[in-house]
Amino acid sequence: MAQKLHTKNNKSGRFALLCLLCFFAPAWLIAQTIDSSVMLKKIIVTPSRKVNTFKNNIPAQLLDEKIIRQINAQSVGDAVRYFSGVLVKDYGGVGGLKTISVRSLGAANSGIIYDGIPVSDVQSGQIDLSRFSSTFIKSIQLSQANPSDPLMPARSFASASVLEINTNTFRPVNFTQTKWQAGLKAGSFGLWQPFAGILFPVGNKSIISANVESVFSKGNYPLYIDNGSFSKKTKRINSEIQSLQGEINFVKQFDDSSYLQTKIWGYSSRRGLPGAIIFFNERSAQQLWNEDVFAQTQYRKQLNNTTRILVSAKYSHTYTRYTDPDFLNGQGGLDSRYNQQKVYASAAITKTIGDHFEGSFASDISHSDLKANSKNFVYPSRLGLWNSLSAKYSGINWQLSGSILFVHFNDRTRTGNSSSDKNKITPTVALSFKPQPDGPLLLRFFYKEIFRMPTFNDLYYNFIGNSKLRPESARQFNLGSSYSKTFDGRLRQINISADMYYNSIDDKIIAVPNQNLFTWTMLNVGEVHIKGLDINAEVNGKISETINGFARI
Repeated sequence: MAQKLHTKNNKSGRFALLCLLCFFAPAWLIAQTIDSSVMLKKIIVTPSRKVNTFKNNIPAQLLDEKIIRQINAQSVGDAVRYFSGVLVKDYGGVGGLKTISVRSLGAANSGIIYDGIPVSDVQSGQIDLSRFSSTFIKSIQLSQANPSDPLMPARSFASASVLEINTNTFRPVNFTQTKWQAGLKAGSFGLWQPFAGILFPVGNKSIISANVESVFSKGNYPLYIDNGSFSKKTKRINSEIQSLQGEINFVKQFDDSSYLQTKIWGYSSRRGLPGAIIFFNERSAQQLWNEDVFAQTQYRKQLNNTTRILVSAKYSHTYTRYTDPDFLNGQGGLDSRYNQQKVYASAAITKTIGDHFEGSFASDISHSDLKANSKNFVYPSRLGLWNSLSAKYSGINWQLSGSILFVHFNDRTRTGNSSSDKNKITPTVALSFKPQPDGPLLLRFFYKEIFRMPTFNDLYYNFIGNSKLRPESARQFNLGSSYSKTFDGRLRQINISADMYYNSIDDKIIAVPNQNLFTWTMLNVGEVHIKGLDINAEVNGKISETINGFARI
């Protein structure tokens, strides 16, 4: 009886072992057949950490994509109002001309850079920031004196301040996924602002993006005319605007980490220009048309661990038309049309020597011409050259940087007198010191000389221009400090900066009455002295596990 039971148990054990082997056999067989590696898809992680401009040796301010969305700015011209030391001149409200003047030096002394290449207007010298949409902007940075990156076109060093506008086109994550967005903004007085954009990868590390935005507004806001017993309420007339702005981008990143970015940008608008109300006459029939287009390309490459190069090229065309049917002349009103063309090229190189020294050189060339339908127009053209040499030495506690810029301008006119050739060398010196290398306190100083060439309107505008105008020369002094510290608690970071500045301008270009109040001319007048103080503060922290707080003054 015991022997039979033992045999039965052995059979049961062999059966259980066989079942167990059959259960794991498929997994064992599969494991034996897969003996090679598998290439997984690459995942690119892009940090969203905000650049801390309070640590710069030259004063700078930054609005990143997150802040731009929070302030709900309709255009770049509306966003830059949040910078300190800035005066935005707004001509016409929504969609109206908006220019930026930094530290009271005038809009012509503010350099505008759009995706790494300067934007300029040789006719007026002022860039209308309202034509740049804020919907597709990644960051806007305002730097005093020189740009923060030494690898920039030489013309970037020619202005008193630099406003850098960077779109969201070039990001590593863009090479892996298709993204699109569309929306509609609306406001009072007939404001409609539809927009749409798409970005999709093509080929290996290549992307194409396109975006478009329109603005439609009646601008018929209410106003009150205060004139005693004849006072009345009315609405603004001739303030409407229709505009369309868009761009197409192609970005290619090569295997050696260099990249090529090409952009085609266009803008078209028609605006009514409201006039002054004189003796209850509210009529205004003036109209302004703008049609601007430019194509630009830029190539960046790191030759080795110490050397980088940058090559840029751009072509732009600007068309402006102004009409005033009520202007008293023999032609029954004004219909002025202007066509401006510009060709621009730049090359720059920067090299790091050792652990502390960095030098860079850049050379730019441009040719501009202006045509108009006005009688006796001189048809001016200008050849401009910029050559910049800069260096920076970084120690443990301090940093010293400087640059020398040589500029040359050659004007030619088809008829009449042209301005004489101009040559100028302007230096910049900046010094910063940290009492403790890793401490929160930074002391800084910079001095810069700038040279502003008169615009075509200053020199050659009918009955107003003065071909003998001298360029403006200005000197900038800045002395300040910044404090930047991070914490581990609910208060994450605090940033504070204060900068005192003094600007002195020689041969200031202004318009003054000549024969009467209707005939003006451009003149160089005396000296201008500007004093001021810029204060900035930022605080951010974590209110709870899901709520973060941010405040900026």
